[in-house]
Amino acid sequence: MKSILIWLVGITTALSMFTTSVSAQVMVGAYVPADGWSRSNITEVNDALTKNLAYVNVFSGFAHSWQQLKIQSNNIAAEGAMPMISWMPIDSSRRSDNLLPEIIAGEWDQYIDNWADGLIAWAEADSPSNKRILLRFAHEFNGNWYSYSGKPGQLKRAWRRIHRRFERRGANQYIDWVWCANNVSVDRHQDIRKYYPGDRFVDWTALDGYNWGSNYAWSHWKSFAEVFSDGYNTLIANYPNKPVMIAETGSAEPADIPDAGRGQNGDDSDALYSKRDWVAEMMLSLQTDFPAIRALTLFNTNKELGWSLTGPDNTGLAQFNDALASDYFTSDYSRSSHN
Repeated sequence: MKSILIWLVGITTALSMFTTSVSAQVMVGAYVPADGWSRSNITEVNDALTKNLAYVNVFSGFAHSWQQLKIQSNNIAAEGAMPMISWMPIDSSRRSDNLLPEIIAGEWDQYIDNWADGLIAWAEADSPSNKRILLRFAHEFNGNWYSYSGKPGQLKRAWRRIHRRFERRGANQYIDWVWCANNVSVDRHQDIRKYYPGDRFVDWTALDGYNWGSNYAWSHWKSFAEVFSDGYNTLIANYPNKPVMIAETGSAEPADIPDAGRGQNGDDSDALYSKRDWVAEMMLSLQTDFPAIRALTLFNTNKELGWSLTGPDNTGLAQFNDALASDYFTSDYSRSSHN
């Protein structure tokens, strides 16, 4: 009974925060192929959408500095969007090593300080000035596919150390910190709350999740609500003062089968479903069932499956654009929009 009451309090708080504001909107962003290295790729997606992207996701590791990131970030800013840097504590020369203990011990302090200084220099440069980023550090920490996964104590300590070093250098004024879990925990803890570094270190809570269809033995067709409801309820019950971001999402195409499931014990039980309907339902659900979600990030590329909306063989773009025309969705990003 106590857990039910806590959940209801979280729901009520979130509803009062986000549905009473007529200015409440969902900002739309995306991962775009080429990780921001190609401005034309961003332009192509913007041209395909009813509204331009508010932010663009790029992936980066700990062998990556602002010598590279400023090029990607400049391309994004030139398109009128904000970079969201998914900063993975991974060294590409030794990908299987967990860097979190090294970060905690101070072995990466110089790199972190240089990173912060590079961000400040970029943010304070002209054209346009006072730029900022979303920083999604160590995302999907509750999975089992990254070297830093499944280590809540280490994650929290490393997060706080980086945040404090950035604060001392003056970098946090240009950052919104995004704490992002996978929608399903596959670690031994089965509780994303164990990874939370604290309200003062987090600006956004976030979830990644996909509709994998029936392409794998462990998956079946799921609606947007089925993918995110459990994680969303956890976030708003425990962190009701934080806006929620969907930091990666997409749906398989029924046509992905049988090839995508070959060797994975997938089947064609989702063949009669529709990605067009899935997208339409997602955009409606955001307005009716998920009032605390303030940002939606498309994974707009065909990686494992046909996640993209804008590819020549993908479906759902028309439904997405129809909904995107609503004032509920925006291509503008400002820090005040989620306070």
